[in-house]
Amino acid sequence: MDSHYWATELWRITLFVFLAIVAGSISGQWLISITIISISYSVWLLYKLNNLNQWLKSKSYRKNSPDNSGIWERIETQIRNINRTSDKNKKRTNKLLKRFQGIVKGLPYATIILNENNEIEWANEKALSYLNIDISKDRGQRIDNLLRSPEAVKIVNKKRNQEIEISLPHNNERRLAVQYVPVQKDLKLVLARDISDRINVQQMRKNFISNASHELRTPLTVISGYLEMMADDENLPGHLKSAVKHSSIQSARMKDIIEDMLTLSRLEKSELDEESCSNVDVASILNSICNDEIKITSSNSHRLITDIDNRLHLLGVESEIVSVCSNLIQNAIKHTPSETEIRVSWKQQDNGNACLSIDDNGPGIPDEHIGNLTQRFYRVDKGRSRDQGGTGLGLAIVQHIIQRHGGELEISSIINKGSTFSAVFPADKVVDINK
Repeated sequence: MDSHYWATELWRITLFVFLAIVAGSISGQWLISITIISISYSVWLLYKLNNLNQWLKSKSYRKNSPDNSGIWERIETQIRNINRTSDKNKKRTNKLLKRFQGIVKGLPYATIILNENNEIEWANEKALSYLNIDISKDRGQRIDNLLRSPEAVKIVNKKRNQEIEISLPHNNERRLAVQYVPVQKDLKLVLARDISDRINVQQMRKNFISNASHELRTPLTVISGYLEMMADDENLPGHLKSAVKHSSIQSARMKDIIEDMLTLSRLEKSELDEESCSNVDVASILNSICNDEIKITSSNSHRLITDIDNRLHLLGVESEIVSVCSNLIQNAIKHTPSETEIRVSWKQQDNGNACLSIDDNGPGIPDEHIGNLTQRFYRVDKGRSRDQGGTGLGLAIVQHIIQRHGGELEISSIINKGSTFSAVFPADKVVDINK
């Protein structure tokens, strides 16, 4: 197809060359003739280029076109094809954009699109009702100039894909979960959803558990007292002794559950008081717990191996740190079979954080259970866990204590290789007694 256009151009070039030869033969001035013909051809090319330029500049260039032939016609055709493709792409892009905007507008979440400088490019209607961000007025504004919550500004500046809870700017009784999502280098999303109902339900549950635990404590104490009196009674019929013993065991277990529920309720309702913190000798606590457990578990053949830095102390509440240490070590012993090797490590990491790590080579925990282990009363193996005792609240208490001290509980496990529970405390809570 292109050969037709080039044939026309070759014919034109041949014509100009023929004219140059004829003019040179007639005049005898070959150089002048060739120069004049070359200039004439160049002027003609410039004329055609100018026509093409004027055609492209005109607003109607998509409809009207100059009278061209040869390669100029081919160029015009290519431009028209490019325009058609561009129009189709624009229509497709606009259709996708409208569909995207329709989907985002229909979301129950406040959605804000930011550029690489954290400036607002687009926001839906929920952003106005939740965060007082009006896209008609606030386009181009930095998000950290409009959000008045220090926590929200902090995650935007640190560019972390995490979720925080804040109060509505115009209603402190309503709570929002705000998440910052980096999508591309020049595109980020801020998502906010109303979680007030969930918070209220959680608070009602916490209040119920706390109140129920307080109310149950007194009658349970009375019941336990009478069961002890009956167990010590020499005149108790033989067929009732087993029932009384079993009842006493279950009563004691219920008391442990209630005490753990009250402990958990207290931890949830209070923040860590810096004045109550002291220099905690974690190494001494771990050594004491391990020595006691070795004596108790000698018949079960669990091997306890320690790697403890004695100079590493922690700024915190000693009773709570004891609870973390004992719960993690006892969990490793309770939920692993005999002859399991359990390694207790207390070391400082390269970044300055302190890490208490309880590592075992037991059967491991399936992945689907790991995320739920810190939930109240959650058990991987319900029957086996109840037989070995425990309230099902230990890890929930551990997590709350660690979080109160600014740390994180990390859990990893590989089936048939073992599990690792790590309590990581921040560097500002670490005390090195040798420094």
